[in-house]
Amino acid sequence: MIDGANDRGAARADRGSVYLSTPEAEPRPAADTRKGPATALAEHRLAMRRFEQFASLPFQTRATCPTCGEPAPAEFDHTDGGVVVRFNCGACGRAEQFHHDGIYTHTESDHPASPTHTFAGTRIHPVLRGLPRTVETLCPECRGILVGRYFVEDGAVWIEKTCPEHGYVRDCINRDVQLYAKAMYWSYQEHAGHTTPHVAGARHCPSDCGLCNQHLSSACLGNIDLTNRCNLRCPICFANAGAAGYVYEPSFEQVVGMLQQLRDLRPTPATAVQFSGGEPTIHPDFHRIVAATREMGFSNIQIATNGITHANLAFATASAAAGLHTLYLQFDGIGEEAYRVTRARPGLWSKKLACIENCRKVGMKVCLVPTIIRGVTDDQVGPILRFALDNIDVVSAISYQPVCFTGRLDPAELAERRYTLGDLAADLADAYGGEPLRDMFPLSIVAPLSHMLQALTGEPKILPSCHTDCAFGTYFLVDPDGEPYAFPQVIDVEGMFTDMNRIAGQIERRGKVTRADRIRILRMFRRHFDAKAAPPGLTVGKFMRTLKGLVDKDTGRGAGQRLNYRTLLCAGMHFQDAYNFDVERVKRCVILYSTLEGVVPFCTYNCGPEYRHFIERAHARAAHPAAGARGGEAALAAEKTS
Repeated sequence: MIDGANDRGAARADRGSVYLSTPEAEPRPAADTRKGPATALAEHRLAMRRFEQFASLPFQTRATCPTCGEPAPAEFDHTDGGVVVRFNCGACGRAEQFHHDGIYTHTESDHPASPTHTFAGTRIHPVLRGLPRTVETLCPECRGILVGRYFVEDGAVWIEKTCPEHGYVRDCINRDVQLYAKAMYWSYQEHAGHTTPHVAGARHCPSDCGLCNQHLSSACLGNIDLTNRCNLRCPICFANAGAAGYVYEPSFEQVVGMLQQLRDLRPTPATAVQFSGGEPTIHPDFHRIVAATREMGFSNIQIATNGITHANLAFATASAAAGLHTLYLQFDGIGEEAYRVTRARPGLWSKKLACIENCRKVGMKVCLVPTIIRGVTDDQVGPILRFALDNIDVVSAISYQPVCFTGRLDPAELAERRYTLGDLAADLADAYGGEPLRDMFPLSIVAPLSHMLQALTGEPKILPSCHTDCAFGTYFLVDPDGEPYAFPQVIDVEGMFTDMNRIAGQIERRGKVTRADRIRILRMFRRHFDAKAAPPGLTVGKFMRTLKGLVDKDTGRGAGQRLNYRTLLCAGMHFQDAYNFDVERVKRCVILYSTLEGVVPFCTYNCGPEYRHFIERAHARAAHPAAGARGGEAALAAEKTS
């Protein structure tokens, strides 16, 4: 499939997530290009919400018979406290199954302190923690909004839905239902969103996308595309100027405006930003943009890059001087062979190594970003972990990216290539000898740390209030010999964060920090810290400082980091596509794109509705035949000498 991809084809990897499609699938919005971007976008939004039959119960659909496992006619209808699905299988007869529901049923959060409405007054649908459950989703072919369900089959979690026009489809959400069930329970009170949403009267998600009054989370990371041009021509990528037929490259002044949009978010301004593309470093004002970003108060500046320009030491030195902190480095695997099919350019492995070495020299950090396709690149999960541990002085994280699909796929190929966070947990455990059920947690479990630091300092902190389906992994403490100790080996993670959330809530309600609070916090860490299981040299005090350094850049960077224990974040960020799309995940998205048309969640900009195409076309110019190869003077010089 990858070998057969053409210039309309298959994947987007430089930004960290991949969109894999069949060669005959057209990048959206192919049918609308003659109408102009504004008209095309308005029609796209209307078309997404055209299926009125899902507005109320009952409605007819198809669903997997719980007896024989085959899709059968079914009906969704009301029942006490939720929804009932009535199956009418030709082979097995009639059956009923209760479903947890927040679409048609009024539900309350199981956290007493959780808000019931956003700051803008929109009712919050709390996270559902039971299976099976209803889900608001999309048709992968027409992007119409549908209602489907999550259910369990053969130890895995699945999604299925039926489009009135394009029929039935199902996809695997997670191949380990036990891990999935554990993750469901590790989120806390809901966030109330933004006090000044860009779209105030939105009713339908994701067709009214803004940032709107329905959005619940603040930005852990802002994202800005600097260009769609690239210095690679990967056969699995359609997101470049040559293939798209146009160039999208905002000016310096426009980029500053998009940065200001992120800083203006309230109640929590964005403090971290990632520049992406295309290849962001070939923007002619790249270093000037980075310097301006630092001056605007962003404390964490990173780029999603293939690393070619930073294989040149002079370019890397200039980036560090401008204020760049981290390279989110495209990293398909270990050795030249890993890049042969996906990038089709010889010598990339040596470029990756030179880039990492230059980051070591100039004091920047690297997050390795592998795209994982089941049966294609999943054999690289363990070797990449070992590489990161061997380079722990410069590699701070691995962000494994399970593949995202776009276009029309054969169901068998979708099932064969889909890689889930459950798969990642198993492959990681095999690599370091761990226990997935003990060691792996959703990102949302660490939200109490932000609450705690905010309560202690009185300053807003980024809050990872994303959905439990979005990110999953663990932190490693890495000893002087490069051996990893998963946090849960050393700390009772569940007990610590539960206590932390309770203490932070008490401080927030009281409005001040007392000496007794500080004593309780110290006792909390001591109570949950297992000194006998800790790696050499790690004390409870050093662990507390290290934990603070994960979210406090004054403690975690520069001279301060030398007092911390070395850590490695090892996680999977499973960005959505139209096959596994869940509206409630989008509402809690913590990676927000700042664009020339406003702020948009990652999984509506790049996935699902794919607003990227409309926004880029609205601000594009015609592509030069060599558009993908030309860059700023500094980038061109770096390529020639690296």
